[in-house]
Amino acid sequence: MIWFENVINAFIWISLLMSVVQVYLQTNKIWKRKHEQVVAESQSIAGLSLLILNCLIWLVSYIIKNDIESIIDTTLIIVQSFVFLLVGTGLWVRGQRKKSFWTLVKQALKIERKEASYLLKRFFKPQNAELIIDILHHIAMIDEELDEREIKLIQFFSLEWNIPYSVEQKNKERRKITLENKYVYIRNKLLDYLQRDPPMEQVAQLKDLINEMILADEKVTEEEKIISGELNGMLDSYLQKEELPQIYQVIIVPQNSKQEELIKELIPDSKELRTFGGRVFSIGTFYSKSFAEIVCQRFRKFNLFTIVYNLENVLQEFDNTIK
Repeated sequence: MIWFENVINAFIWISLLMSVVQVYLQTNKIWKRKHEQVVAESQSIAGLSLLILNCLIWLVSYIIKNDIESIIDTTLIIVQSFVFLLVGTGLWVRGQRKKSFWTLVKQALKIERKEASYLLKRFFKPQNAELIIDILHHIAMIDEELDEREIKLIQFFSLEWNIPYSVEQKNKERRKITLENKYVYIRNKLLDYLQRDPPMEQVAQLKDLINEMILADEKVTEEEKIISGELNGMLDSYLQKEELPQIYQVIIVPQNSKQEELIKELIPDSKELRTFGGRVFSIGTFYSKSFAEIVCQRFRKFNLFTIVYNLENVLQEFDNTIK
């Protein structure tokens, strides 16, 4: 088995040689850019200090055991980490050279402390967080008023999720949406979110967040009642609760062939249904009667006979008639 040990030892020394090359290549890239602020700030002083301390403990152990290979390998790591630590202090950055070493270390640690939770926030950032922020802003603006408490609530989550949020920019985008389409816009945004299959727990949290947004200014307007009724129904349906909300269908009954053509032009994805009374067009299902009525009004402006249809109500009326 001596030959096997010799082979292993040979591979260990080859590995050490590879470690030397690896350390050189990595250090060379950083050393060449040591004068750049962004490179200095990319090094973790605290992390490198812990690594050096940990390696020193192991180095002492290897020296006691006279483990030459491990001593060389650990020493390489210590040297590289120390070089990165010096670079991380900003010692070679232009404008920083007049500062003392310890001042630079304190300055680097202060920056690092501010960024310490960044990675954790990225890990716990909900899917499609940008879309959630957009939905929250438009809900806050549904009554054409943006309360300071609503702004602070949105800003809290935008900062937690590291998402830029500008009231002016969002309102600029919102001006492109007509007042009659503001309800449909929010509904379509939520529908887009749900079609991306977010986790159930996240959807439940979003529902609580939407309701919290509605109550943020301590008053519930008629507009907020309408949009919250529709959005909560959509979320409950996704969460598959035992008592699902009633579903309302918006139906257009064309009176002539011209109106049929107009419907197909206005709503290309409308579904044509055959009934005992003739042909009708379904333009969608909704979870709030008030919301469905708003959708109806959009098409009544074109003199189209549009109604809100609820199968359960029709069946109840039919039963009452029989009785």
